[in-house]
Amino acid sequence: MSTTKGKNILIVDDDEDIANLFKTFLEYDGYKVNAFTDPIDALYSFRKNTYDLGLLDLKMPRMNGIILSQKLKNIDPILLFRFITAANKEYIEHLKKNNPDIEKIVIYKPIWLNELRTKVHSLLSNQQKEDDKDKILMLI
Repeated sequence: MSTTKGKNILIVDDDEDIANLFKTFLEYDGYKVNAFTDPIDALYSFRKNTYDLGLLDLKMPRMNGIILSQKLKNIDPILLFRFITAANKEYIEHLKKNNPDIEKIVIYKPIWLNELRTKVHSLLSNQQKEDDKDKILMLI
């Protein structure tokens, strides 16, 4: 049985209270978490193959979550990420013009911590299943 405990998560949210709350909560669940309130700091600290999941705020000063995700993907193309946002539906509709599938990767705030736990666990479990499938295919 695969486990998601010990997986590495990157959180980038300009709201320090949210970043710290998510970090503390997910660490309690056994994840290794790095949290940043500045997307530029997160980008400069980012290393390939370090994180299993990135949780990025969409609306941040200095660099929004979409641009940050593109820059992170340039460094680590297999990085799994989701946007966490309190943005209204109109903002998301505006983003759909250039990113038609964005709503599939958005988690809306406010979010109950148990719901965050479920989403993170599900994402990382599915990622683990894909990794296991790739390993089996390499053996065949």
